[in-house]
Amino acid sequence: MPDAAMTMKNIRLAGRLYDLLIRPVMDFVYGWSITTKVRLLLIALVVLPSIGGLILLESRPNDLQTYFIVALIGTLVLLAPLSNFIADYLVMRDLREVERFCLKLKGGNYHVTFDLPQQVDEERDILVLKRNLNWMAHVISRREMQLETELAKTHKDRERFADMSLRDQLTGLYNRRGMEERLAVLGHEAWAVDRPLTMLFLDADKFKEVNDTYGHQAGDELLQNLGAIIRTNVREGIDVPFRYGGDEFGVLLVGNDLEHAERVARRILRAYEEVRIGQSSLSIGIAMMTKTDNGYLQDTRQLLSDADQAAYAAKRAGGNRVHLHTPTEGPKTI
Repeated sequence: MPDAAMTMKNIRLAGRLYDLLIRPVMDFVYGWSITTKVRLLLIALVVLPSIGGLILLESRPNDLQTYFIVALIGTLVLLAPLSNFIADYLVMRDLREVERFCLKLKGGNYHVTFDLPQQVDEERDILVLKRNLNWMAHVISRREMQLETELAKTHKDRERFADMSLRDQLTGLYNRRGMEERLAVLGHEAWAVDRPLTMLFLDADKFKEVNDTYGHQAGDELLQNLGAIIRTNVREGIDVPFRYGGDEFGVLLVGNDLEHAERVARRILRAYEEVRIGQSSLSIGIAMMTKTDNGYLQDTRQLLSDADQAAYAAKRAGGNRVHLHTPTEGPKTI
């Protein structure tokens, strides 16, 4: 244990000496430009051996031949490791750092940066390159954030425009296209799990008289009020209120039978009587989807047809009433 403690102490001491003496020198040399490094290497490899040869020529000329032979052999032996050292000393260390930096950028890490000293007026070329790479990474990161923001905005706009294409502009309810899309989805779910799916089909009676007598603005206000009444009396996010076209409206009631649909229809009928204009009234037809072997698409089309026929039957009976389509018991007007 004492030997191990002594070893750790020596290691820590060596580390402190390295940080105090060697590390500053290496950082200082590392901060030199490539041109300065080349000049120093030329002095070390060319000028110093030449000076040594001149000294031998003056003092011991007989050993000059031996000196050059040793120098030549030493150069050949040390050529590979010396060239690797020179390359690493000049550029390879920096190039490896640049390579690691670029690999991180390639991997999508745009927040990577070089740890560089404070900028001064005259810097070596590799430092300038690294500062430019840092700035490039910053610009890419900023533009990526801007792109993500724009993509998110575009996605929201696309969803909003897609929803607008399925909505009636006057009432805010689903339009015919929106209803048909929701009917296909809800019909498939109801058909697959035997869940009730009921439709109310509403027709505003004598609506043309309202337009002719009170004007189209009054007619639009009446339709808006009717749309608001329908929306208020159904479950938001579950049921599907829609404007089929003109003065025809409807609701898809999810998971409700005819009895519940009748109560909803009566609430709508009573609320409409409070906002109606002139002699206008509502004819409401109710039908429930019946599962057959024809498939859910045919069954949903039949549901729409049954509800439409039930509303037409209520209108023929004088309007301002509810008509239930009951295939097993026959039509029933209430």
